Amino acid sequence: MLWMKSPDQRPARSLRVLPWALCALAAVFVTFAGWIRFRFGPVTFEQIVTNLPLGGGEGVGDNTLLGEAVACLVAPVVLTGLAAGGFWLVRRHREGRPGTGRRTLVVPALAMAVALGVLLTVTGVPQFAVAMLDSRTIADYYAQPAAASGPAHPRNLITIYLESTENTFADESVFGENLLENLQDATAGWADYPLQQYPTGGWTMAGIVGTQCGVPLKSKLLVAGINSNTLGEQVERYLPGATCLGDVLAAQGYTNAFVGGAHTRFAGKDTFLTDHGYTSVQGLSDWEADGEDRENISVWGLSDARLFAHARATLADLREAGTPFNLTILTMDTHEPAGVFPSCGAADEVPMATALKCSGRAVAGFLEHLKDAGYLDDTVVVLMGDHLKNTADGGDFGPVLADLTGRTIFFRAWSPDGVRFGRDGADQLSVLPTVLDLLGFTLPDGRAGLGVSFASVHDLSGTALALPSGEYQTLMEAPSSAIYQEFWQS
Repeated sequence: MLWMKSPDQRPARSLRVLPWALCALAAVFVTFAGWIRFRFGPVTFEQIVTNLPLGGGEGVGDNTLLGEAVACLVAPVVLTGLAAGGFWLVRRHREGRPGTGRRTLVVPALAMAVALGVLLTVTGVPQFAVAMLDSRTIADYYAQPAAASGPAHPRNLITIYLESTENTFADESVFGENLLENLQDATAGWADYPLQQYPTGGWTMAGIVGTQCGVPLKSKLLVAGINSNTLGEQVERYLPGATCLGDVLAAQGYTNAFVGGAHTRFAGKDTFLTDHGYTSVQGLSDWEADGEDRENISVWGLSDARLFAHARATLADLREAGTPFNLTILTMDTHEPAGVFPSCGAADEVPMATALKCSGRAVAGFLEHLKDAGYLDDTVVVLMGDHLKNTADGGDFGPVLADLTGRTIFFRAWSPDGVRFGRDGADQLSVLPTVLDLLGFTLPDGRAGLGVSFASVHDLSGTALALPSGEYQTLMEAPSSAIYQEFWQS
């Protein structure tokens, strides 16, 4: 039968298809790399892997990111298929057939190899591989926070995490105006500190874990493995073996509460908080149940203006209970894409500028309430960015920020006893001992986790902070499997 193909024709057809398959794969790799850089900016391999078992991203409330990821897979394959079809039609009308030898595979294979290299570089795999070869381990520098002794007369604590807020936004020469004016005015007279971002600490959960536990966030997948049945929102424990701020305070009789604008389940925030002493964790589902108007809710969550209205109610309940309390608040308006609400008033050309000023007004109003209601008389208040803003090309101010040096996280603190900082150059990992220090806890050598309090003067000899910057970064990136297996034990 004339339409039948002989067996020796099948390899030739496979060889004609294989180059196009390699080209399609190369296109997918490059597209994903470009999308990651455009949407998220520089990321670490640890950041990517950590989020795999948690599901839902970092708080996104729609399927935008999932749709974009699928497009990155489908679009290159479709375009490559169309190119292959066009090429076949052209060749069909020419004498002879395209070569089917191994030489036709060289260029596509090289293209795929280069594209794979680009993707691995963008996702931080080479840096992670180098770090894995280093013999240092976080266990060599870790100080157990539970060793702290508590104050005779405990102070309350309010911590406000400001999404992606850094001191750079106050530079009028860069942004045309001071975008942090509302925050600065509201905290006039407070202690101001140029907080550094620790390596791998540039995203929300890494910032929260770093500041509350004094250690970098490392994936369970990389150090202990994970049961496939626990993927997504069914992850049951989050660093249960680590001792964090909420654990220390709960042991001292504090009530720990959290309020945030996003769904608490995203990125495992609810699991982390409840695993570490928080008995009340409120988020978007709670505000929706309370009947919040949809105009106050973006794809990320509740507007900061409305969030702080709920925070006032939670604060009143905590005061009425009569026990020392720790209230943690996480804003959302300044997360990409910026949340701009009708209550913000006139919008700027750049949405993030509007969000920064609008969120700042909401925070300022809450701080004014703390003053008027007498909370500042017996409460330590810490106001800080959760991390630096990402420099993704697709985000507001991303390219501008990428060209700037000396960027630091916004950090200001209040204590009825006054605040004086004892050294410069601390990063998020030193926030835990600093907060405990401000609350009146006694810490051996001012240490907790990997950090050393910067609210007093201490010798850094023998700590991770005494390492040269390159060695410190490698330590942050190294798996330190043994101690993280203990942290992740359930």
